[in-house]
Amino acid sequence: MDWSAFIAALTSDVDWSDPRYMERQAPVVEEILLRASDAPELIQERTKEILTDDELFGRLAPHMNYPRILMDKFVLHMARESPFRVRLHRFKTRRQNGGAVEKVHFHKWHCSTVMLRGGYRERQFDILECDEEARTARLGSAVEHQLCQGRTNSLPAGRPHQVINDSDTEPCVTLFVRGPSALRSARIFEPEKRTFYDTYGPDEQLKVGLSHMGRLDPNFH
Repeated sequence: MDWSAFIAALTSDVDWSDPRYMERQAPVVEEILLRASDAPELIQERTKEILTDDELFGRLAPHMNYPRILMDKFVLHMARESPFRVRLHRFKTRRQNGGAVEKVHFHKWHCSTVMLRGGYRERQFDILECDEEARTARLGSAVEHQLCQGRTNSLPAGRPHQVINDSDTEPCVTLFVRGPSALRSARIFEPEKRTFYDTYGPDEQLKVGLSHMGRLDPNFH
């Protein structure tokens, strides 16, 4: 498999609008990711293409995040006509991130991933109670598993989870695919306080902050 075949498979073999994504489409995406993980040269091919094409780099760069404390995000595929995005993630070691721990959160899109190097521990949660107006929620532990090199995993939109790289020495690298937005926003939970707040894309999040600052209200996330 090369990069073009990888993108072609994600385009033609997956129904990204399927309301039963986790049941019927996630296994397809995970199989495509597994095939890609057996041909790591396709990632090198794509990164070289991005680095030597100024227009392509300029289009993808605003959606990348590096450096970050917990996880660096590099976008490999994103197109206006494409319902999915492809990213490389690096989950840093405890030594690299200073012992910081990811907040419990959910995404607004379904996603699938394959471990290319190292691994991480994922905790998933059930939402037992939620008051949208009061912005309170009570979570219960649902799944905790360790994902190592070669393993795949999928997560539906709206499912709270937390990813932790427990290693002091080995970063975790994943190839990651997300589908189109199924919810209006992502959400960050504070389980000890039983509270939550929503987060948005960069422009919308900037508007949230600017709106608060216009009122001289510094109490926003």
